[in-house]
Amino acid sequence: MLTSNQSYLSAINPAVKLATHVLLMIMLMSLDDPFTTFYLWIFVIIIGITIGGWRLPYLLKVLLPYTFFFVLVFWMMAAFGKGENVLFHWAWFRVTEESIKNGFNLSLRMLGFVTIGLLFTSTTDLNKLMMSLIHQFHLSPKWAYGFLAGFRCIPLFQEELSQMKAAHRIRGYSNYGSWKAFSRYAVPLLTTAIRRSERMAIAMVARGFTGTKERTYYIKPTVSRRDYGYFISTLLIAGAIIFVIGNY
Repeated sequence: MLTSNQSYLSAINPAVKLATHVLLMIMLMSLDDPFTTFYLWIFVIIIGITIGGWRLPYLLKVLLPYTFFFVLVFWMMAAFGKGENVLFHWAWFRVTEESIKNGFNLSLRMLGFVTIGLLFTSTTDLNKLMMSLIHQFHLSPKWAYGFLAGFRCIPLFQEELSQMKAAHRIRGYSNYGSWKAFSRYAVPLLTTAIRRSERMAIAMVARGFTGTKERTYYIKPTVSRRDYGYFISTLLIAGAIIFVIGNY
């Protein structure tokens, strides 16, 4: 679930922040040079450390599990990629300069996507995000409140699943290795989800929710100069990194 860490970046309008990070991902997708991708990834990490409230232990804890996928993707691209300048060839492994370059670029791009997504999720409150999407992106309240209710139910489902597993262990049932174990969890959770969604729908209708945009709001997010400053400065610096490093 999206939660804010009360940093400077958490005060940025979520819609503006979302647009900024999506454009950063698009920039990242357009790069084919691993050095430019690496420096753009470092730039995102600097944003997280300076204004995102990140600490080095937190960053290592979150990104360390992805190093396995980094090594796996790099090896798959390097050992089985295509290229003319062969560096190593044995059995079905054929490592070339081009495959190593593509492997590094794709692996760093994956880490960049993860870091940009983490920068958004760790500094954004779910309620403010939905309100911002309604007012800035004109998202229908039906969809916004539906997503909000769905996200709010995730911790409840996790708690119910852990309780069911504990109850099954007490009764001697095996929790792994069969479709019967899957059905013992899936059917009750699906039934509970349907029942809870019906209760939510009835409660919202009883309180006058119709899903129309012509309604009053307790919170109305606005776009300030600080939001525009973050949007423009982040994209300008990222563009400068791509231009300078790419032409170096």
